Amino acid sequence: MPELKIKIAAEQHYSCLLCGRCCKRFHVLLRPGEAERLEQLDWGPEGKPACADHFHGRIGGYPYFLRRDDGACVFLDDHGCLMHRRLGYDVKALTCRGYPLNYISTFPGEISVLARMDCPAVLQNHGELLQKDRANIVKIASELHFGQGFTKQQLQGLERPSLDFILDTLRQLIRQPQLPMGQLMLHLCTLTTRLSKLGSIFLNDLPVLKEVMPSTVAATAKEADDWPRLPLSAFSRACFRTWLHLYCLRDGEIVDRGLRTRLRRVWAALAIISGHGNLRGHSTEHPDFPLARAKMFSQPYNEAAMDPELWECYRRFLDVRLECYQFFGEAFYRADFFTGLQVLFSTFPLVLVLARLEAASRQLEFPDAQSIMYAVGAVDNAHGRGSNLRLPIARHLEQYFALPRMVYLLYSLGALQQACKRMPQP
Repeated sequence: MPELKIKIAAEQHYSCLLCGRCCKRFHVLLRPGEAERLEQLDWGPEGKPACADHFHGRIGGYPYFLRRDDGACVFLDDHGCLMHRRLGYDVKALTCRGYPLNYISTFPGEISVLARMDCPAVLQNHGELLQKDRANIVKIASELHFGQGFTKQQLQGLERPSLDFILDTLRQLIRQPQLPMGQLMLHLCTLTTRLSKLGSIFLNDLPVLKEVMPSTVAATAKEADDWPRLPLSAFSRACFRTWLHLYCLRDGEIVDRGLRTRLRRVWAALAIISGHGNLRGHSTEHPDFPLARAKMFSQPYNEAAMDPELWECYRRFLDVRLECYQFFGEAFYRADFFTGLQVLFSTFPLVLVLARLEAASRQLEFPDAQSIMYAVGAVDNAHGRGSNLRLPIARHLEQYFALPRMVYLLYSLGALQQACKRMPQP
């Protein structure tokens, strides 16, 4: 098999904070033969710890590390991972060694690697550049299996130079701090829609595309600013809460699939969809705050809350996904290029609402950087990974909140003002 070409996120930083959250949040899947290998470990003169006598069980027919009653992995103690501390990093399960890295097959013979933003260290952009860990990244990649890369259908006929130019243009716009975030996201959604309608024949004429892109961006900005600002209907609000509900369900916490648990979750989902309930019922990591008190659709526009500097963490989430092609194909339920772009930019209202809920739970009037980090981590955990987002209802909701309804949603959430600023040129 030829050696894979590996693209690593250029500006992400990651060094483990030893916070232990990943050892408490996830059920760790063991690869074939891994449980048997770990059972045979030589623990040295200190002897085999008690937890190593019975450390794995089955969930849905697959082997996982067992977790204690407090939710933590059986190997986690007050000083961190016992296996890591006594036997070293290389001995651990592949899932443990790989987190928080996300490996995805992109173009044929290529993969991309980024660090997941549901990890606190990555959210904070803490530590060394990810690129400096290339040797370990390559080693882990050698133990994984990858697909054949993007299909023609997923690329929608786009050739790579044109695709890269489009992504570079979008990344330049995301990095420009002039526009409030709500308006920027509306511009990006509108630009993506316009580009998708131009067709691959036009877009693949790279010299022409480069020539017309500035005028296309300007025309799109005017189009976005001219969209009517209308409030969402009661039905559309329920649809949005359904979408929020799907993003907040955590796969790792749905172990008990008995009838009582299913009924309890259905009841919790209905409460959230109706505008009541509490996301804490989905996960202990969500804020303990009633949705009815959040008043998500009656928030007035506040430009300070839309300050691009405040949203730096979310802009990193978008930027690294575009850089590493991790928003379509295998990274997002085999979606095509423009669908993946639209859904990626559509995460903004979800992040906004989650940030407001977290801020309200701390009695803050508007989200701060901590609130936005929580929201980005929650959305990143589900986007392209959550099993609930594989359901047909998720695809329908993504289409439902395409333009112009996305405008109504952003306006109803207080993310847009009536008179809008213009998008700067890339």
